[in-house]
Amino acid sequence: MRNGSLQWTGWKDLVRAGGDLPPSVAPVAPVFPTAVPPVAPGIEIRFRALVKQIKGSSAYNTAIGQALGIEGAQQTGPDLTTIQPDITADISGTHVNVGWGWGWGGEGAYLDICEIEVDRADGKGFVLLTFDTTPNYTDTTPFPATPTKWTYRAIYRVGDSRVGQWSKPVSVTVGG
Repeated sequence: MRNGSLQWTGWKDLVRAGGDLPPSVAPVAPVFPTAVPPVAPGIEIRFRALVKQIKGSSAYNTAIGQALGIEGAQQTGPDLTTIQPDITADISGTHVNVGWGWGWGGEGAYLDICEIEVDRADGKGFVLLTFDTTPNYTDTTPFPATPTKWTYRAIYRVGDSRVGQWSKPVSVTVGG
């Protein structure tokens, strides 16, 4: 393809600006290899059935599975004592968007909920805002009449228990 592309570019330049004709005169069409036959629909179902049959055999062991590429690496999961949400807070109109996610390394498969707290500078300190299972949250609490700093923090949960560390607090000034 690269050679054909160079020939056609050269031919275009020759037609536009003139010059000496190449020995082959016009570009030579590339010769493509024989097309691979298409895979019949349902390949994943057939593949999974075959893997199930192989793994169900009494002669099967993990060494055979690794040789066939049907044994994956053991999933260990994140260290739930050190995991920490990374959050952001920004104002959009009359509400605050609290950005959060499950992390970049697939940690969400091991986590259930993100608990978000807010300190509205009203003397109560941090109080529960929400338990959220979908990344990013919109705080629709009405803004106060005077400028006030709201601070947010978050921690992950597995089941009914907090895991890891609180996020670094993030603040926005609202109201006024």
